[in-house]
Amino acid sequence: MIEKAMNFLKGELNNVLSARFQSNENLAVLSSLSNPDGTLPAVIANKIVLTLINVERETAATGGAWPARGGAEGHERVSPPLALNLFLLVTASFSGNYGEALKFLGSVMGFFQGKPSFSTQNSPAFPTEMEKLNLDLVNLSIHEINNVWSILGAKYMPSVVYKVRMLVVQENWVVERIPAVSGTGTRVKS
Repeated sequence: MIEKAMNFLKGELNNVLSARFQSNENLAVLSSLSNPDGTLPAVIANKIVLTLINVERETAATGGAWPARGGAEGHERVSPPLALNLFLLVTASFSGNYGEALKFLGSVMGFFQGKPSFSTQNSPAFPTEMEKLNLDLVNLSIHEINNVWSILGAKYMPSVVYKVRMLVVQENWVVERIPAVSGTGTRVKS
């Protein structure tokens, strides 16, 4: 489900950026910002790079009841859905042209400001198994930005972080089977 959400956002950005900058190539990619040996991945050159930097459980969406499915033979309880927030680093990787990096990053921010919520109602390519994705810009201090880039093992590039709320994961694995009630009579044993 995480991959579907990330690929959807990448596709939306590619559509907007390709139209805005009149380009036939994909201008947004999903990628890490450094290879294990510390070099830059070739795929991020002159691109907007989407990188998942954290996943957190959405505690406000926890429901107490376990979902149940009914049938003729009884009910089946499944685990409650898991609501997640994704922290998405959007980086303008234009190493030779700082102005270009700022222009592209500004375009991404403008797009997400104008369309901060995605669903099947406003996005034809939105995955039908998802309900909605909301994007919120995250304010990071200089110290937090330094920590993020240090962990990623890359040199700083113009970037912003968005909190993508709320991805719901529900696998519907049966946890318990509850037999159907077969009668209404009462039997008392003596």
